[in-house]
Amino acid sequence: MYFIAFLNSLIRSLLRFARTCVALFWRVINHRRLRYIRQINMESDECEFDSTWEEECENKAPRKKNYKMKRRDIRAAKDMQSFRHSCRNLDDEDNDNEDEPGQGHFYNLEFYHGKIEYSPNGVRIDEFHQMRKGQYHWLEDCHSYIQWLFPIQERGVNWDAHVLTKKEIKLFRKDEEAKRKLVESYKLMLDFYGICLVNETTGEVDYAPDFEDRFKNLNRYSHNNLRITRILKCLGTLGLQHYQAPLCKFFLRVTLEEEQLPHVKQSVLDYFMFAVLDKVERRELIKYAFKHFKPQEQFVWGPKRFLSGEVDSKIEENKDKNTAEHEEQRETDKNEITNKIDDNNHDRSNEDEINGEKYQQAMEVQLDETVSGQNNEDEHDSDDNIQCNSGDNDAKKNQELNVSDAEKSEEVHE
Repeated sequence: MYFIAFLNSLIRSLLRFARTCVALFWRVINHRRLRYIRQINMESDECEFDSTWEEECENKAPRKKNYKMKRRDIRAAKDMQSFRHSCRNLDDEDNDNEDEPGQGHFYNLEFYHGKIEYSPNGVRIDEFHQMRKGQYHWLEDCHSYIQWLFPIQERGVNWDAHVLTKKEIKLFRKDEEAKRKLVESYKLMLDFYGICLVNETTGEVDYAPDFEDRFKNLNRYSHNNLRITRILKCLGTLGLQHYQAPLCKFFLRVTLEEEQLPHVKQSVLDYFMFAVLDKVERRELIKYAFKHFKPQEQFVWGPKRFLSGEVDSKIEENKDKNTAEHEEQRETDKNEITNKIDDNNHDRSNEDEINGEKYQQAMEVQLDETVSGQNNEDEHDSDDNIQCNSGDNDAKKNQELNVSDAEKSEEVHE
């Protein structure tokens, strides 16, 4: 009997040991597999799920991967890319989809109009703002309200909440009253995190008076990172994009420059920055992050050749080179044109000289002809004069002869 009990105990121990070994084996395998799937090599500073630099990188040459380099969370990059793509062309009329779930009932918009309560066990939006502002313990422990306050196009942990439809997004963006209440929800959550909204027009934020205690809570409970990501997505989706970049810039300053909130830092780099829809603002945030990240050689959230200014300097060099070449080409073209003009003028002057010589020769010939004509006329005139003079002389001689004959006749008659 003791032997059977001992045998059963041994068998159970062996089975327990075998299960432990199998579990340990699969844990190691899954860990390695997840690391391979969720992370991307960033030796080439490129990520297929990040379009922030695609305009500059569209002619890039692929590089070899080196898995010993520091890597970026590919799941985060893919998630944020999917979010940005989901926000494209939301205002276009062609995007209305009649088959969207909940198309005829806009739960999120009705909640912000105060027509329904959030569920489960919730209140209307105005009551929530009045009751829960400053209730930090309740806001930390309760997890069912955040999906209603900041709805997005993705499911959350509260299955009683409703995802945004494209038609609902378009209506929400045009509804100033709903957006005003959404800003109130935003300010309530900022206060919970130790932040205050300084300017509603620009979205500028800064430290709240009691930020130290709130920062401790934020740094301790990592699920708040997910909440902030949802808030940023909601602001971008529902037409309040100008609030995104200032909040991200604040978290970058706090985590990188001032080195606070170490447990929030990774989410700021992986998620917060890439929730910003405006590509220009997103680039500026990444440049700011690169500037204050230590050590810079481990920065994997953007191409270093752009962030370090290497490409900009090359672009400027190429620009200057192209400008110099352009100026040189212009000068060459100018010289060629000048030479052509000079050649044309020279040819024209030669032609003019030739024509002038011809003209002069023609004039000389004409002058000679004229002179010769005049000489001929003079010769004719001289001949005529000679003939006249000879005629006159003959007439004079005849007259003298006649006179002498008359005198002789008179002498005879006498």
